Amino acid sequence: MASTKRHNEICDECDVDATWYCVQDNANYCDEHNTIAHTLKSQKSHQIVPIHKKHHHINENHHSKPMDCKVHHMPLCLYCLTCQDVCCVACLSVDIHKQHSDQVKSVVDLIKEEKDLLNKHLKRIQKLKIAFADEQDQLEQALRNVHISETEGEAKIDREFDQIQAYLQIRRQILKKQLERKSKTSREKICSRQDELSSINSNINRCFQEGQQLNASMNVTQSIHLIEQMKRIEKENVEFCNQAQLGNSLAFHISNQAILKTIDTLGFIGSLPTVKFRREKCKAHVHHLDIEWEEFDDDDNSVITDYVLQVGQDDNDFQEVYRGLDTKYRLLRLQSDTLYSLRLFVNSNGEMQTPTILEMRTLKIVCKKDLNDWTLSMSSTYELLNAENTRESLLDDDFTTGAATDYGTSWIKASFSYPVLVNGVTIAPLHKDINTWDPRHGNSGSVQYSNDSMNWTTIGTIEYVPNEKQKLDVGGITASYWRLFHSNYLGTSCLIFE
Repeated sequence: MASTKRHNEICDECDVDATWYCVQDNANYCDEHNTIAHTLKSQKSHQIVPIHKKHHHINENHHSKPMDCKVHHMPLCLYCLTCQDVCCVACLSVDIHKQHSDQVKSVVDLIKEEKDLLNKHLKRIQKLKIAFADEQDQLEQALRNVHISETEGEAKIDREFDQIQAYLQIRRQILKKQLERKSKTSREKICSRQDELSSINSNINRCFQEGQQLNASMNVTQSIHLIEQMKRIEKENVEFCNQAQLGNSLAFHISNQAILKTIDTLGFIGSLPTVKFRREKCKAHVHHLDIEWEEFDDDDNSVITDYVLQVGQDDNDFQEVYRGLDTKYRLLRLQSDTLYSLRLFVNSNGEMQTPTILEMRTLKIVCKKDLNDWTLSMSSTYELLNAENTRESLLDDDFTTGAATDYGTSWIKASFSYPVLVNGVTIAPLHKDINTWDPRHGNSGSVQYSNDSMNWTTIGTIEYVPNEKQKLDVGGITASYWRLFHSNYLGTSCLIFE
């Protein structure tokens, strides 16, 4: 009976029987040299197996067996990061690599780290590859969608314009039928007039012949009867001639320009356009808002019909305040310290997209108790009259001091630096030298206010009452400018605001 006996494995560092096998070093170690060979931190992770399992691991890893060091004839199982070269355990112990032993790693560990790093990058590349493939698929699908959309769009355009042509054809037939009915009616009227004319003409001829015969025979009785017939014929002739003149042509009207303009601007390619407010240009004031928006870039000048601006409060009761092609608008006559909602549309041939919304609040009025803080200005001064023409002279409750203008379009104006809330305006006649100034100057003039000193609103009329003040209740109006206005001489001894 044959038997096999495996020779004892000897330690690679001595002649003692080996008890351990290091997979990474591919070396046999006794207990002592196994401890010495794995003193470094990087070596403590080596796979060490009992010597009797050596061949099992060698068979599993025979393809990755490291080369031996040419100097020390030991496996090149280490890698020096400083030198960027492989070395064996002996190189690390006695050679140049000893100086940077802290930069030495196991080849297996290094390979594992590099593999991990490579796998990490491979995973990233794989993700990018998948993402690019998906993007490519999406782009190809987008191209297909564009082609499908183009085909469907062409078909839809054809259908819409075919329908328009059908409507035009139907309208053509309707107009022709209307023309036919009107022509028939006109012909019937003309034929009826012809028959009537023939009847009258026949009666005239008959009476004329009978008249000639009676004229020869001098039959008085028949003559009287014939004369009566002639009178009736003359009356019928007058009535016939007084009838309304019949038309001899039929007029019709088709607004070709309107149709052509509609067709010329009908439809566009793309979605309904939107427009944005230029918020940096939108300004709030006490009683008005300056609104501005971006101009829509309409390359073919066919999309935009006009811009539509609406205003409301609490997101309801919106009212259209502007429609046109300008890109700015001043919203006037608003309440102070009030929040307004603005909606802006682009109108494209009657179709409007979802509006752009903007909320703006008018400024709050800074109320001041002293309504006497204003600046006086006048259209002119009456040089012959020694009038004070100062703000103080209009606040002193003296009928003999005040302001007076010369002849012509005249005004005496009080300008506040901010809008003020006024409930009443008190004025009074100016009593100076009666030979130089008539205190009734200014009677029938007007009391007016404005927010811009250009557009004025009349709220009352000046009435002359000798040596008495006149107070006009204005009902709480906020404005920066107030004035007395007249087309003749104008004077007052009082201008007080409450």
